[in-house]
Amino acid sequence: MLALFEQIDKGTLWQVPGGIHPPEFKTLSSQSPIARLPLADRFIVPIPDVGEHCTLNLNVGDTVDKGQPLTVGDSFRHLPVHAPVSGTLVAIEERPSNHASGLPVMCCVIQNDHQQRLASTVHNRLSRDDVRQMSSQAILARVQSAGIAGLGGAAFPTHIKLKPASDIELLIINGVECEPYITSDDLLMQQHSDEIIAGIEIIHQLLSPKRIIIAIEDNKPQAIEQMKHALNRSALPNKCARVTAIPTLYPSGGEKQLIQILTGQEVPSGSIPAHLGILVQNVGTVFSVEQAVYSNIPLIERVVTLTGNNIAKPGNYWVPIGTPIEHLLSCTQFKGDSHSPVIIGGPMMGYMLPNRDAPLLKGSNCVLAPSSEEIAPPSTEKPCIRCGECAIACPAQLLPQQLFWHAKAEEYDKAASYNLRDCIECGCCSYVCPSDIPLVEYYRIAKSALRVEAEDKKQAELAKQRFDSRMLRLEEEKRAREEKAKQAAQKRKAAMSGNDKDAIAAAMARIKAKKAAESLDATSVSEPQQDKVAAAIARAKAKKAAQQAEMAAGEIPTDKAAESATKDKVAAAIARAKAKKAAQQAATDDQLDNQTDSQADSSVSRAVNNAVNSTADVKAAASQPLTQQEKVAAAIARAKAKKAAKNSEVSSSKVTETDKQSFDETLPQTEATQTLSEADAKKAKIAAAVARAKAKKVATQDSTPAISASAEIPPTAELSTAVGSPVAQASTSDTELKKAKIAAAVAKAKAKKAANQVKSQDKTDDNARLTTDTPSDSDPSLSPEAIKQQRIAAAVAKAKAKKQAKAIEAAQQLEQKDS
Repeated sequence: MLALFEQIDKGTLWQVPGGIHPPEFKTLSSQSPIARLPLADRFIVPIPDVGEHCTLNLNVGDTVDKGQPLTVGDSFRHLPVHAPVSGTLVAIEERPSNHASGLPVMCCVIQNDHQQRLASTVHNRLSRDDVRQMSSQAILARVQSAGIAGLGGAAFPTHIKLKPASDIELLIINGVECEPYITSDDLLMQQHSDEIIAGIEIIHQLLSPKRIIIAIEDNKPQAIEQMKHALNRSALPNKCARVTAIPTLYPSGGEKQLIQILTGQEVPSGSIPAHLGILVQNVGTVFSVEQAVYSNIPLIERVVTLTGNNIAKPGNYWVPIGTPIEHLLSCTQFKGDSHSPVIIGGPMMGYMLPNRDAPLLKGSNCVLAPSSEEIAPPSTEKPCIRCGECAIACPAQLLPQQLFWHAKAEEYDKAASYNLRDCIECGCCSYVCPSDIPLVEYYRIAKSALRVEAEDKKQAELAKQRFDSRMLRLEEEKRAREEKAKQAAQKRKAAMSGNDKDAIAAAMARIKAKKAAESLDATSVSEPQQDKVAAAIARAKAKKAAQQAEMAAGEIPTDKAAESATKDKVAAAIARAKAKKAAQQAATDDQLDNQTDSQADSSVSRAVNNAVNSTADVKAAASQPLTQQEKVAAAIARAKAKKAAKNSEVSSSKVTETDKQSFDETLPQTEATQTLSEADAKKAKIAAAVARAKAKKVATQDSTPAISASAEIPPTAELSTAVGSPVAQASTSDTELKKAKIAAAVAKAKAKKAANQVKSQDKTDDNARLTTDTPSDSDPSLSPEAIKQQRIAAAVAKAKAKKQAKAIEAAQQLEQKDS
């Protein structure tokens, strides 16, 4: 850096790439001193940052003074907006913006009262000693409260750039003003050089740079002379500051280009000059700093160049911020029409204003109204011929051709990879393009798209942070509630008496026992006690199906109370069985199994003996002759018995089908449960067979014992022959018919009685099995021996069921032989 300073002191300059030499046209506005124009009746002050970084402290109808702040904010980045004139706030609404898009922006509309009342914050000018005694914070506070922004065109908040830093070694004051037509900085340096030097002293007090360079283009000799005289009159240290004239070249006034010309250093891509220890400030910005610190005057007006052949009075004027452009054109005798172009800024970097009612901004340094001779007519964009002139003229050493292709194809990411953000939009590429391609317009669109994309990503990241914060807050609240509940439980436990603890312990024990019972009930059906439960439930389902079938056939009345009572009894039996001990349960199982086996055997034996006796009686009586009266009575008895047998078969079939369906819906179809269900169905068939055998036996005993004589005649034909023939009607008396009816009624009653006896016997057997087969695995105190005994009992039950099935098959065979 010492070698650099030595070269700076010698006035050494470096060559920069690119650049052009367009016509200057500066003499149109530089021949007269800075003047003032009549004030407008209404001023439009944009307030775009309201709602984000600041708030509006006025309402419609309030009176404002000149220099009064309109916005208030606490952020360090907040840049206040002030009233340019005194008057009344008549509206807060959206108005067309001073931008190439012309999009509306929120504005304050002030009605000028032409009294020019100053705000109370504006005071008399301070002395140089007073300013030297001010702290850096006080100076920055005044600069920020004055709302000073960069007047070179960027409009960046000045108080942020002037924040004290220890690494600023070189301060560059930019007075180059290289763009054609613009002369506002030139005239300002000529007429207010002392104020500019005073502003440089304030910045030197803040940053203490080692060198200060006031750079002015060599086409401004009067400004160079005035600044040198003012510098000699200043209190800056000797050899600390110097005025340097640089060659006329566009765009040598660019920040990065000016640094490269004066120091030979190139600012890296994506970096700022402060990273090199360099700070650049415009001369107009330095003048506003001096006004704010010495007189506390906010930035409410600036010097604006009004030029172009369509303006009758071109020149530089002090114009309040917020003045409508239409008012400026009317005051300078605009000679164009409504279709004539009006450009904000210079011809190289400026933009066409779509609406002339837009206000003047802090960064607006020129209003250009060229005639048709000064501006070329619109030309058609032609295909790129790849001449490479744009790359040669680019002062930022970019590839404008590549940027153009990607921007036109809307490949903005690829354009950004070619350092699109380093483009200063100087317009050199568009100026030299032989195909008349508006390259800068493509670059601006691409930059805008990238800014929108970056803003969307920023908002998405902020939304994600808010979501994460919310989830963290909810988790913390949940943990706090759990901790609070835990503390409350500990307090209740500490204050709890012995009886309460015992009651809670008993309740917890009951809950655990209930859960254990539920888990045991849901275990596999292959366990012994589960087999017993399945068998008991199967028998209960079979009995219920048999009762429903008998009700449907009309044999017994429907009794819902009896069904519910049976369910309650079954549930009670299961509950009692679960409460018994394992050892007692095993012994009881063996005893009840033996008893059930003997009862089943005796029941089957009785049924078989009855069937055999009935068959023997029938065969014995078949050899005896019958009279006509005995034949009629026998035929009636057989018809009654056959009807009862059909009803029994229908009931038995319904019982079997209902039993299977309900059992399929209730229990898993294991081998054990299927065997038991078939045994119950066969048992029902045995009962029906026994009932039919008894009915036949009673019928043969009450009527004529000789039936074999009519065995060759079918029962239906025999009945019709016996009852319907004239011989039978003649020979049968009323007494004999009455005896036959009584005999048939007695036979029917005995058949029902026999069926009820079989059913009562089955019910007794089922209750015994329900009591015996009820599982007791829910008792957690079962020992391995008790479990083994239970499994043996289940095996015995299966063997007995098989034995009963064989007996049923034997009875069915006898029944078939009988029929």
